[in-house]
Amino acid sequence: MSVDKNPFPGPQPYRSTDRDRFYGRVDLSARLERSILAHRCITVYGPSGAGKSSLVQASAIPSLIESNEIDVVRIDAWPPDENPTQWLADAMYANLDLGPRQTDLPPEQAIRTAAQRVARRSSNPMLIYLDQVEQLLYPSRNLTDVEAFFDALGAVVDLPLRNLRVVLALREDYLGRFRDRLRQHKRLLDHGFRVGPLTVTEITAAVCQAASAGIPPQTWDIDATRALMLQVRVAGQTETDDAEVQAAYAQIVCRALFQQRAETGESSRELEAEIVLRDYLETTLGSLGPLRYAAQRLLEDHLVTADGARTLRTEQELLRILSAKELGTILKALEGAAILHAEEHQGSRYFEIGHDWLARRVYEQRQARERDEANRERMAKDRAQKRRLAAVALVSLTIAALTGGLALWALQQKQVAEEAQRTSTEREYEAKKAQKDAEAQKNRAEELKYEADKEKRYAEAQAQKARQAAEEAQQAREKAQASEVSAREAETQARAAEVKASHAAKEAKASELRAILEKQKADALAAKEKQNREALEQLIERAAGKIGGGLN
Repeated sequence: MSVDKNPFPGPQPYRSTDRDRFYGRVDLSARLERSILAHRCITVYGPSGAGKSSLVQASAIPSLIESNEIDVVRIDAWPPDENPTQWLADAMYANLDLGPRQTDLPPEQAIRTAAQRVARRSSNPMLIYLDQVEQLLYPSRNLTDVEAFFDALGAVVDLPLRNLRVVLALREDYLGRFRDRLRQHKRLLDHGFRVGPLTVTEITAAVCQAASAGIPPQTWDIDATRALMLQVRVAGQTETDDAEVQAAYAQIVCRALFQQRAETGESSRELEAEIVLRDYLETTLGSLGPLRYAAQRLLEDHLVTADGARTLRTEQELLRILSAKELGTILKALEGAAILHAEEHQGSRYFEIGHDWLARRVYEQRQARERDEANRERMAKDRAQKRRLAAVALVSLTIAALTGGLALWALQQKQVAEEAQRTSTEREYEAKKAQKDAEAQKNRAEELKYEADKEKRYAEAQAQKARQAAEEAQQAREKAQASEVSAREAETQARAAEVKASHAAKEAKASELRAILEKQKADALAAKEKQNREALEQLIERAAGKIGGGLN
């Protein structure tokens, strides 16, 4: 039977197209619908794998479409290389049939314009559903872009549009950071709606209903299904009907059980969850292709302890083992398949294997690998020993064949044999040494690869710094050249001023000389005039004397 008819999606959430095979949580879905209609904006949160996305997309939204004919904008993920405001603007124009978006319109304005156009077009409610908002809170995200996105979203929520509704969904472990980041947008935080994990009783009823709706329909025994769901309860919880279930693993197991029964027609055969999850682990690792070995060594050497227990590793710790590109691909695949469980912690993420069964399987694989490595080493030693014994036996046979009249020659051959024995021993020692050297070289090669990757990243950083330094040096050279030109111009002006000053000094000296000459001329003229005046006065006196004498 085709797996397309399988009512269980596996570790992925249900979508709106899966409404016909989504069962359970009727009361919770009704409460969520009422909350959406009653409030402008609500935040749906809960633990990873609790079923937030499935509840909203496969139950609440389809029901609201039927009862209120709402227009829906959906965003399921936030690509790291996309601007989130632009991403939302494009989704609104596409989901609401508004035609192409004007490229010259800023995305934050385009979002408001789209909401206003829909409000004018129809009185039906409009719902903006944004899932996996925690992706916007990852440390690798551009903080400026994220703040601009929440500013734009807050502006839309504040629009006077009576029928606008916004639903934000995120993992519970990111709720504190989310509230801190949106401190300036109180309206986005006014109303919260928690979705907790399903209990054994709830999921047993839901999966039995889903199996009966499959093609062909199957009837699952309630008690047997309950026992199966108890196997995938949250680690550490007691074996009761109220125990919480890891929904992703329940989906994986139920999907495998439905497919097995559809193919074999057997309904009584029991299925062990641990075996299913082990097979699922192998399939998931195989899907990584050339990265399978790196992913398997990552699980075996770094995510289980020496005694096989699960252990935690931060993303930064894992980046010391693999490159960012390889690690990103592996973590995305293993987290998406629910092999790894991720949580936010102090601005980073930490990872652990999702279930004790999977950890035990990884531990067994590590033990098998170590046994294989030990067996290969022992076999290499055995082969060397056999070659040595064969050489000794050959020498012994040769000596035995040539005994008799060749005693001296036999003695010489004995000496040769002894030398061969010593040589063999030396070669054995050299072989062991070479083997150890090879292992050391292998370990050194791995260290060098790690160091090379580290040096490469460091070199790239240094290259970036060098490019920046070169740009700064170029700018400094340009400034220096400009300063040199200015200095030359200033020097030319100074020389011109010096020449002018010299000319002015010469002119001043010439003027001074002319003034002295003029003064000398004036003094001479004054002296001459004085002499003339004195002579005239003498003439007048003599003339007056003569006149006076004549009168007498």
